[in-house]
Amino acid sequence: MLIFILTGFLVVLALLVMYALILGGYYETPGQILEAAKAITLKKADVSLEFRDWVDTDLQDNPELRKWVLGLPDEGFAALTQRLAAFCADMNIQLEWLTGRHIDVAPAARQAANTVVVDYLKLCRKALSRQNDVALFATYHKIVVNPSDARYRDARRRLFTRLIAENLAQPLPAYEMIMASETQRQELAVKAIREAAAKDWTVFTRVLGEASEAGGGGEK
Repeated sequence: MLIFILTGFLVVLALLVMYALILGGYYETPGQILEAAKAITLKKADVSLEFRDWVDTDLQDNPELRKWVLGLPDEGFAALTQRLAAFCADMNIQLEWLTGRHIDVAPAARQAANTVVVDYLKLCRKALSRQNDVALFATYHKIVVNPSDARYRDARRRLFTRLIAENLAQPLPAYEMIMASETQRQELAVKAIREAAAKDWTVFTRVLGEASEAGGGGEK
């Protein structure tokens, strides 16, 4: 009985909300919503196409950056365009001002907007080129940040074992292995992992990468 009462209440509430939207002029028919969605999709597609043309012509002075942007797969290029447009909007700049050549009438404003876009693209390129380094640090951080986190126990054990094999860490003393609790053993392993990372990060990340690959790409 309670379920029927609750369902009835929700139906009435939905009808009241819909009525209020109609009175306020906010409600649109399904057809109108579909047309609006199509318009948004087409606009995004148009912006991507215009931006591709802009990159092709206006980044001639930045050949490496131009080649990188134009070499992105379609999905990546579309995502980059959308994120760039959002960033520009945060800076009170509309990407369409550049791609549509509307801002050419104001040279100083055009130069400022162009600088913002180019700097953003350079930053994205640099960040993506260092993704492997960032990913390795993210894996390391997950492994050492909380020794009691059982999700990374296997990854921690694999890494510690490889560090021992590379003479970058010492095996835990037999007495501690026997007497310590699992949490304490994990804490000792984390301590050794941190010390190895601090001693030589370059060598450490090589071992970490190998341990991650051995475990199927590392923990999520």
